[in-house]
Amino acid sequence: MIKRKKKAGRNNYVLKISSVVKPQMTLLDVGCGTAHIIENLSARHKSAIFVGLDVSPPMLKIARLNTIRSPSVMLVEGDGLTLPFLACSSDIVIARLAEHSLREAYRVLKRGGFFFRYGLGPEANKEIAEFFPRRIDEGGFFVPENLEEWKKEVCEEVTNAGFSVESIDEYKEREYYPNIENLMNLIEMVPLVKNFDREEDMEVMEALAKKFWTKEGIQITWHYCILMARRF
Repeated sequence: MIKRKKKAGRNNYVLKISSVVKPQMTLLDVGCGTAHIIENLSARHKSAIFVGLDVSPPMLKIARLNTIRSPSVMLVEGDGLTLPFLACSSDIVIARLAEHSLREAYRVLKRGGFFFRYGLGPEANKEIAEFFPRRIDEGGFFVPENLEEWKKEVCEEVTNAGFSVESIDEYKEREYYPNIENLMNLIEMVPLVKNFDREEDMEVMEALAKKFWTKEGIQITWHYCILMARRF
């Protein structure tokens, strides 16, 4: 069983979004995955409309099961880079660790609408990056041009798309993996390491596990940031 020390990032993401949801609003979740975020939000705001979009049919199959008792949730198969929605059709657009287009998010938002993004911070999975420095998969890490000003870099990307950034907050958590097998599952699933091979990379994995072993398991850092912006 994988243990997470805290769940501040995900919980605060839901709370921040929830703070601006009003009756009859339409919220679009780009890359909704298994729909656990909009499932949570729909339980809090029964008169709002929630649309989950994902490019993966298997993921949407799970999402449908998760939201079967949520009549205000609609699920759509589609690409986060080319949103199949009309301009100015959503009051809120959210994206959590999913591929998306800021320009497209801006296009489908109504004026005055909110955009929330839950992304990686530079310390995410730093233990793995330390042992695979030349093979990290950029999709699973955030490597800023200037480590000391990484928040500014994130904000500039969003403002360049036309948004006005209202806040950006960071959260750090620790997850503990009971054994190397579980950690390798993470590396392959995300993925985090290019050309990862369980047999060939076992020696490196054993060294990683030894260095970051605690009584709770192999410690891995999770570092997230939650950005809130608006379209005016």
